[in-house]
Amino acid sequence: MNDIRGPYISRVKISNYRNFKAVDVQLSHKQIIIGENNVGKTNFLKAIQLILDPKLSDSDRELEEADFHDDLDSPMESGEEIEISIEIKGFEHNQILLSILADASVSDQPPTIRLTYKYYPVQREDGTYTYQYTIFQGTNPDFEFTHVQRKYLNIKVINAIRDVESEMKNSRRSPLTNLLKQYQFDKKELEDIAKKMKEHSGEVLTIGEIMDLQRNITSRFSKILGEQPYTNISLETVDIDPNRILNTLKLMIGDGKQRPTSETSLGINNILYIALILLSLEDKTVPTFLKREMYSKLLEHDVNHILSCCYETDGQGNYFLKKENQEEKLVELYEFMGRYNPVSEGFTILAIEEPEAHLHPTLQRIIYKDVMKSKTSVLMTTHSPYITSVAPLQSIVHLRDYAEGTVINTTANLELTPGEKKDLERFIDVKRGELYFGKGVILVEGIAEEYLIPAFADLLGRPLDLKGIITCNVNSTNFTPYVKFLEYLGIPYVVITDGDFYKVVNGEKKYHVLYGESTDDEIGYLGNELMTKLLIEVEKISEKTIPADHNDQVELFASHGFHLGYYTMEVDIMKKVNPSVEARSILSNVFNELTTGGDRQKQNFQNELKAGDYWACLRKIESSQNGIGKGRFAQRLSTACTKLFIPDYIETAITSIYQRVDKE
Repeated sequence: MNDIRGPYISRVKISNYRNFKAVDVQLSHKQIIIGENNVGKTNFLKAIQLILDPKLSDSDRELEEADFHDDLDSPMESGEEIEISIEIKGFEHNQILLSILADASVSDQPPTIRLTYKYYPVQREDGTYTYQYTIFQGTNPDFEFTHVQRKYLNIKVINAIRDVESEMKNSRRSPLTNLLKQYQFDKKELEDIAKKMKEHSGEVLTIGEIMDLQRNITSRFSKILGEQPYTNISLETVDIDPNRILNTLKLMIGDGKQRPTSETSLGINNILYIALILLSLEDKTVPTFLKREMYSKLLEHDVNHILSCCYETDGQGNYFLKKENQEEKLVELYEFMGRYNPVSEGFTILAIEEPEAHLHPTLQRIIYKDVMKSKTSVLMTTHSPYITSVAPLQSIVHLRDYAEGTVINTTANLELTPGEKKDLERFIDVKRGELYFGKGVILVEGIAEEYLIPAFADLLGRPLDLKGIITCNVNSTNFTPYVKFLEYLGIPYVVITDGDFYKVVNGEKKYHVLYGESTDDEIGYLGNELMTKLLIEVEKISEKTIPADHNDQVELFASHGFHLGYYTMEVDIMKKVNPSVEARSILSNVFNELTTGGDRQKQNFQNELKAGDYWACLRKIESSQNGIGKGRFAQRLSTACTKLFIPDYIETAITSIYQRVDKE
């Protein structure tokens, strides 16, 4: 039933609350909230909790001056307001929500409801203010959203620091207890079981050691309080009350020798706890278990025989939902149950703070994939690149701190072609989501740049790690999906790419040549052509604004963060260092250390470098026979190069990204 998901928060607007001066963001059914510490991830959830959390009391919803945005000077004296509104979609298949929250409707295409929290001033006679809050439905403040409606639409938050073992043991808070409450147990059956248990469990109390312990406890207690009716102590084995017998159930883990959750790892318990919570929040429109009486009753309406298709008997007259059911059959069953066996339960949106605590990286990915499969809408905060690496591209809520307050960008409405989406998802998976965590990003096209650019930045006195700038190698010149993605997230970036100069000879483009002074040759730069296309596509420039001159083009592109060389980076480096005997010697020594060729080849490399035959040098580096490769050469060169090796366009790019990060 992939098309029948639970309601979800589709939009959040916040003004003047804590980190958020004014934000308005679109969300999807599953959201991953990421950002640095203290940027407002928890406050974002708290804003939603003010409206939806049934555990908050009236006093919890009363705010203080500290809850106003820091940019506001004496906000409660000047009559400022805090306003938080959320919009909900995905509830149109649920008749209960449609009726309970009819006054909250703000759109029919698609069906959308709005709920608003407002903390506002009421002026006294002396001109000062007292504050109060209201939560209302739709656009009319007279239609309040109260605990009555909150029973049918609410949020549950699993905090980052939680005592799972304590939660499991607590008979009221345990997710296992909540799951048991979703079944209708036969009281007579429980009474019979309780009676049999009591008959047998009493035998342990006749053991001499137990009898002696009971007398000793009673004697000690009586000496303290004196002989009183309430000082007579007795022991019982288990609670046999049929109304409480289910509370004696406990979870055991393991195959063979099983252990209680108190004896298993905290990480495993965290996964189990979240799994139980998700199970308890699932839509109960389609029951997984039907007693014989209910099944027979529903059969009276089952003209299409959907029940026999989807359920199987346990041999005792009860029925279980088949594990394997066709999707279209489940959709039909959902509609049937919604009509003839409607449930009165509401919907809960789940928020999980940092589920990666105490989990191995593999388990972090596993738990997130499980969460993504659920029909329940989920908001999850995380610092884990292992979780973000498997998160869908449209699920990211990215928080960044600016001088004017936290800004939120989301990818809920990100538009990519299928090919662009595959490229980006594969990159993020392999790179473990590092794209999300940089304060700034340098996009490069190959492994050589990935090694050398951080080294160049160190030589320039602008270490990338110091500013949280990461270098992302996209292994191609297809920067478009990455640029679109970073634009959506609001992350500063620059692109460094080759110019790829060419001549046109007999109507064909000829690469791996150097620029000459002859005006007879038709020339071009593939890099310029590719970046022109990209910048037009992402609407940074229009075709009319592109200058004809190559240098003017490079200057225009650089103003938008796109920095181009003349040839490839290696050739640009060789051309720059050629006049320096010392620099040529460094390049030759790196080649000599890595090549499997003999003295003659090493001498040829040195001679060709000095003569300016850089393409011949590059071919030797790339040759599989020499066992080097551009990546390996760049890796070794990064430990030996000097500032002289840095091409001007790369120095400009590093300076630019530094300035952009500093500015923000």
